[in-house]
Amino acid sequence: MAMESQPIGVVRVARPVLTTIVLSTALQIRGVVRMAHTSDQWSRLLGRDVPNQGINLTVKDNTVTADLYLIVESGSNIVEVGTAVQEEVATAIENMIGMQVQAVNVYIQDVA
Repeated sequence: MAMESQPIGVVRVARPVLTTIVLSTALQIRGVVRMAHTSDQWSRLLGRDVPNQGINLTVKDNTVTADLYLIVESGSNIVEVGTAVQEEVATAIENMIGMQVQAVNVYIQDVA
């Protein structure tokens, strides 16, 4: 006789956990130097408000949209770095938390 699995409670993931997953995944990508911060000069010059940690997450229902503001290594192929970040961050969110990813938007703020 097969037993049916019944949920025994609720699992909730705090927003800082999601931020940590996105941050650590992005920083592991070859060519990513660091996240941009509000104190970076280019963000001010471009008139774009950069979130404190360089990450802005929007969560609606079970869907995530992530905006990442990056500083990439000089000499890197910026498009390849950005695409790798998009793919790896989306995969990490889906695999580790089980949430759907609507978009991972990457904004290259500077090279270093």
